[in-house]
Amino acid sequence: MFDLDRWKEIWETIARNRKRSIMTGLGVFWGIFMFTVLMGFGMWLGRTATASLGGYSTNTSYFFTDQTSIPYKGMPSGRWWDFDTRDLEAIRRQVPEIKYAAAMNWGGRQNVSHNDRKGEYYLMGYTHDFQQINPQPLKFGRFINRPDMDGKRKVCVIGEQIWKELFPGGENPVGENIKMNDLYLTVVGVMERGSTSINIGSNPETTIAVPNPLVQQLWNEGTSVDMIVVTAEDGASIEKVEEQCKRIIAANHIISPDDKKAISGFNLGEEFEKLNGLLGGIGLLTWIVGLGTLLAGIVGVSNIMLVIVRERTQEIGVRRAIGARPWSIISQILSESFLLTFIAGILGLAAGVGLLSLFEKLIATSMDGGMQPLQITFGLGITATLIIIAGSLLAGIIPASRAMKIKAVDAIREE
Repeated sequence: MFDLDRWKEIWETIARNRKRSIMTGLGVFWGIFMFTVLMGFGMWLGRTATASLGGYSTNTSYFFTDQTSIPYKGMPSGRWWDFDTRDLEAIRRQVPEIKYAAAMNWGGRQNVSHNDRKGEYYLMGYTHDFQQINPQPLKFGRFINRPDMDGKRKVCVIGEQIWKELFPGGENPVGENIKMNDLYLTVVGVMERGSTSINIGSNPETTIAVPNPLVQQLWNEGTSVDMIVVTAEDGASIEKVEEQCKRIIAANHIISPDDKKAISGFNLGEEFEKLNGLLGGIGLLTWIVGLGTLLAGIVGVSNIMLVIVRERTQEIGVRRAIGARPWSIISQILSESFLLTFIAGILGLAAGVGLLSLFEKLIATSMDGGMQPLQITFGLGITATLIIIAGSLLAGIIPASRAMKIKAVDAIREE
């Protein structure tokens, strides 16, 4: 049952010893405040890094050509060669673990205009599967599709920056024509940037994407391909898929299977693992430092509560002499510890959240959108508060136990 008189007595004791109470609460306040701020920035860093990757498929491998380094079946070393559209078809057909396989051709920087607006932008040729591997958010319209590929249609998907510069009125450009050198392209979509930390080929915001066969036709490249990208099925090993693809491509171009230089590239899954390891290390360090600040607050409460018991030796002795029960004395010591910790913990949590909100506003003003929340979760805040309250109650057991060992006669005699 709630005893109002008892809590009034506890509050009066705290208020009567303001300096001591403030010192006790300050340790708790600082512990929960620093924990909140550290965890807030740690979680924000993780959210920002994850968001910057966009929708990239982690089990993806990118292939590029390089000079051969081993003579093979009459072919010399140091030979330059190119991927072929048939390589793409072969790995799709022969590697069942492949989920998506796409090709890319670089078209270089091109002069582009619409009415009286003009600019110089990157031209890229993509196959339709590329949007599945490296999805770019679409502001308007659609991406390159299979009929575009088969018909070598003169259609394009423009980046958001190009849209802003060529269509300053902000209108939907789908169906409009833009002029690239002497060629007219019909806009079928506008893409935004999906990842802020990875660019494969060029920046999507300043890229004009067209069907891959159209680039091959424009630059008389036949069926050659500049880059091949594959994504493995969920649960399949991208490393095994990567090796199978290299063997198939090498066989198509009379390249030694032992030539490790001829086909270069990188496995995006490995890069993601490195990033996850880094974020995990940062998260662990944040937890260690954060819990250290909470522990410092708990130790501070214990030390000051010991001082409190020492200063109130005579009072405790009198209470023992007039028949106060042991639990009554212990519960009062623990109640004082709880009340101070609870108030200081809530204030520290509120101050930490407030500071994070201030930093979030300041950082957001310097960023062009995409700001990730600079806050801890509600559950984490409550958990931290409960940890420090529980720890402080445990820390109060030592002073309370010392109070119970005080003999009434010795306590009354003590000056």
